[in-house]
Amino acid sequence: MHCGSLWSRLELTVIALLFGVAAAVAQATPVPSPPGVSPAPPSPGMEKPSADASTGQLVEHAARPVLRLRAASTWDDGFAEIRKSMLLLGEEARRLGLITGTPPMVHFVTSDDLGFTFEAMLPLAAPAAPGTQARAGFELAQSPAGRAIIFTHEGPYDDIDAAYEAITAFLDEKGLTSTGTYLEEYLFWPEKSDDPGLKLNIVVFLK
Repeated sequence: MHCGSLWSRLELTVIALLFGVAAAVAQATPVPSPPGVSPAPPSPGMEKPSADASTGQLVEHAARPVLRLRAASTWDDGFAEIRKSMLLLGEEARRLGLITGTPPMVHFVTSDDLGFTFEAMLPLAAPAAPGTQARAGFELAQSPAGRAIIFTHEGPYDDIDAAYEAITAFLDEKGLTSTGTYLEEYLFWPEKSDDPGLKLNIVVFLK
């Protein structure tokens, strides 16, 4: 598989959702947040969730300061590794006295038959103060930026396939081509994948 393909990206998304990563990255009360992570409002302009591509909005997606952790996992261990990464990010943010801003994100970078690599990111409310030193393995960085189209999905895990199929059809219809960079912004994650409370943004960067 190749991360430049939306279908490969879908497969990664399905894995993340299937394992219930919700428990690790929830940002809104009453779902507990990882240590050091503060609640944050949804991204602007995406108030109306949908399981189809009708909410797609073309934007210039700005870079954000983030605390980032790169990780890799086998498919079987996907949930455990993503959850561990988010918890570690929360702990490091608390240790550094950082306040998080917008919802946490995951960028799935590469995949093959054995597993995948990803970047877990906690966006920050403001850049870290000069001289802030994160521990080994953590990075104070910037999230991807550029021309992008944002879609929302709200509903149970069972509906995510339809959402990605609609996005693929939308891109084809509009003659849009992705760069191969995709972000998922986790607005609300229930503890079970069949819970209709699931809500996320899918950010597709465009050429």
